[in-house]
Amino acid sequence: MVFLLLLSAFAIISPVSAETLVILSPANQSVEVGSDFVVNVYLEPDMPLSGAQFDLYFDGSVLDVKSISEGDLFSDTATTLFNEGTIDNTAGTILMAHSVLLGKDEVTSPGILATIKFEATGTGQSDLQMVNVAVSNSTGAAVPIVVGDAVVHISEASSSGESASSGSGGSGGSGDSVEEFKNIRFKDVAERTVIKGKNLSYTFNSPENPVVSVNFTPLKNSGSVTTTIEVLKGRSALASDNPNGLVYRNMNIWVGKYGFATPSNIEAMTIGFRVESSWMEANGVNASAIRLNRHSDGKWDVLPTMVMGEQDGYVYFESATPGFSPFAITAVSDSGVMLDDASSGDSTSEDDGDQTLGQNMALVLFVVFMVLIVKRGRDR
Repeated sequence: MVFLLLLSAFAIISPVSAETLVILSPANQSVEVGSDFVVNVYLEPDMPLSGAQFDLYFDGSVLDVKSISEGDLFSDTATTLFNEGTIDNTAGTILMAHSVLLGKDEVTSPGILATIKFEATGTGQSDLQMVNVAVSNSTGAAVPIVVGDAVVHISEASSSGESASSGSGGSGGSGDSVEEFKNIRFKDVAERTVIKGKNLSYTFNSPENPVVSVNFTPLKNSGSVTTTIEVLKGRSALASDNPNGLVYRNMNIWVGKYGFATPSNIEAMTIGFRVESSWMEANGVNASAIRLNRHSDGKWDVLPTMVMGEQDGYVYFESATPGFSPFAITAVSDSGVMLDDASSGDSTSEDDGDQTLGQNMALVLFVVFMVLIVKRGRDR
């Protein structure tokens, strides 16, 4: 009750340039009727925090809230007071959900305030809108915030039983992110007009983006189409394992909306990318070791990768791809063996063993040769 009274006094906010992000993640997802899915309330502090609250509105005709659980934002730090709020699935509301650190503890690292588990009960679309959002520091003073909402698309169940969102791992591509916000290091978007038969290139120049171009030839006029690059902190949410090799960058590449990037619409798809020369030197690999890997149909495939040149501290490469989905840039040995501490150690040990075996064989042959010489001398 004390925390709620404090939050009610948040009308006056002192002017501070920094702002804390309060967003729903993922911001856009597709699910099927009858399926359960989760949405996280994610905070990225720009100053020390000790409490937060929110209301959430959704379409109760197509969604039901099944549960709300506390995230790791505050609970990993100290004792908390967490309340899931009041859930009304008929009205489509969650009211006065909040969490607060007890005492004078504060957090500065990003994390999940709450995880909301939904059930899709009907087809259509539901906006997820946060209102009455308030975030405080240990003195109970409000801090400036930026709020990000979300949307959920609900379709009929497919005969295969796979959700619409899982399909974005194939060659069709997707305009909707399936990543949690905290796994996205950097996001780059480019837009072009797609004209049949005219070679098209999306170019990217940010130093945080290893992809420099996405290229293809359109087979149809499609109007304005966007290409999105998500540079990730870890592997893609659509991949259950890592590719072989030492990973330089993980990323998702989506061209157009789901179903656009198919062989019936585009051809001659290539991806241009670059790797820092300093990273290659630090890890003892050269340009011939770099590969682009694509994840599709539940597995990683190594794409043919060509070295295009070196400039301004980067080595540039190009790979042909059959579609757009999660990708990873890796370094492998000439034999394709994974480059990491364990495999390098095994490789070194094996080489040492081969060298020792060769030395032993030479010694044996030398001894045999000397025995034959001594024996021949005695026979005389």
